[in-house]
Amino acid sequence: MSSDLIIIGTAVLVAANCASLGAFLVLRQMAMMSDAISHAVLLGIVIAVFMVGGRETVPVIVGGVLSGILTVSLVELLYRTGKLKQDSSIGIVFPFLFAIGVILVTQAGNVHIDAQHVLYGSIEFVPFDTLYFDDLNIGSKSLWVLGILAITNISFIAILYKELKISTFDTSIAVGVGLMPMLIHYLLMVMVATTAVVAFESVGAILVIAFFIVPASGAYLLTDRLSRMIMLSVALGVVSAVIGYLIAILADVSIAGSMATTAGIVFGLIWVFAPNRGLISRWRRISKQRLEIDVGILLTHLYNETKLQHTVTLSSISGALGWTTAYSKKLCDTAKEKKLLQQNDQNLSLTEVGSKQAEQYATN
Repeated sequence: MSSDLIIIGTAVLVAANCASLGAFLVLRQMAMMSDAISHAVLLGIVIAVFMVGGRETVPVIVGGVLSGILTVSLVELLYRTGKLKQDSSIGIVFPFLFAIGVILVTQAGNVHIDAQHVLYGSIEFVPFDTLYFDDLNIGSKSLWVLGILAITNISFIAILYKELKISTFDTSIAVGVGLMPMLIHYLLMVMVATTAVVAFESVGAILVIAFFIVPASGAYLLTDRLSRMIMLSVALGVVSAVIGYLIAILADVSIAGSMATTAGIVFGLIWVFAPNRGLISRWRRISKQRLEIDVGILLTHLYNETKLQHTVTLSSISGALGWTTAYSKKLCDTAKEKKLLQQNDQNLSLTEVGSKQAEQYATN
């Protein structure tokens, strides 16, 4: 397998693993917990490396997961005191644990741990980190480990889908039906920590955080169904990984940085153009609501003026209601299209339907 395919395959697996769990983090309003875990696992990884004298896969994963569980436990402990909000608790715990990890990295001595690799990752070198079975080279270590992790994550979500769904949307109902939401919460955090540790070594903290949060946030703007949100999260993460790699090769820039940037651009496009929750859609909805309200004001004004037997023209509407002539004409045209208003020369009057509607507005 070519180096390009190995790098893309690694990035795709990281994106899929992180984004599938990231959907639950976003829905639980715990997106920054992925940031905390992705940084705090460094402490467990470094301690594991010191203990075994090298970067053995199993000890590193165990150390990182334990560090992730410690992070979650400390955050929960501070939050449940009632003195701090969750974001404040996260902001206290993860810099503390991450800073200890950074200090230990600088004292690594003969054990190879690169601080820049920790933050920015070195996905371009994954083709050279191969896995051997006896003396047989069976391929990229990252692809094997991340592939096994993908199967584990899929199994976890499939087996506990109902429990995850109920405890995510309504903890009280989960408690009522005996689903033990705290246990589900810690199992989810264990999977997040495991995913962060496994992905951490290949792509670094920045890309792990990006793939946990950004694709899931984009998917949240596109759908209201959990199953569809998970699939969209994975799809957006994969697309960001592939396009980001191609941009990095063409522009000769950091691969991890390009992927994270692409994920941000994809989210930005969704944020602007999403059918129901995008900025443009929201602006149109607000404009439509404003137009409907102002048409109601126009009808009420005409109704009151008609009762007083006053003549109503476009210029009198603008003067009385403080609208520009162009906006008053737009509202009148809208009312005409709905057969609420009629015009005879310059004079405006309500139709029968318009009178009934204006009367409702006036009485309410």
